[in-house]
Amino acid sequence: MKRFFEIIAITAFVSMFLIAVGYAQTSEKVIGTIGKEKIGSDAIVICVYGTAACMPVKIDSTMTVVYQGKKTKLTGLPFGLYLEANIALDQNKVSIIKSLTIDETKTVICFTELDKKQRTILKTLLKKIQGVKDFKIISKSKQAYIKFEPRIISYNELENKIKNVGFSLE
Repeated sequence: MKRFFEIIAITAFVSMFLIAVGYAQTSEKVIGTIGKEKIGSDAIVICVYGTAACMPVKIDSTMTVVYQGKKTKLTGLPFGLYLEANIALDQNKVSIIKSLTIDETKTVICFTELDKKQRTILKTLLKKIQGVKDFKIISKSKQAYIKFEPRIISYNELENKIKNVGFSLE
């Protein structure tokens, strides 16, 4: 009888392991921001943090998140809004969002160019901007991850301050 329960326990463990491995192979967490490109009512573009790439992903057109206190469809979210998405492949091997969270106090800004001199200028600028709480400049992907206080500075104001000192953004 004890042997029977051991076999059941091992079988259950192996089954859970295989399910977890299968899930891990078909889903991933993507961190980034909403991209500028609009590609219809069933897809959005994510500018992926830590890469120089943007990724189109399918969405459930009825999926909503709370943005500025209101339920908002994913296609109604503004450019530059920070997000974390769990993405899986559908039966056609197309990336689709399974779940999504947003954070209105963070963004990732992508630059067309970001050399050593520009990094120094950007670092100095971000330290001076009231409302910027923290930041990290990622040279490899030409991006800046920025935590800010939206009650003090909006994303658009932040972007404009960066552009006004000569930076070109993606």
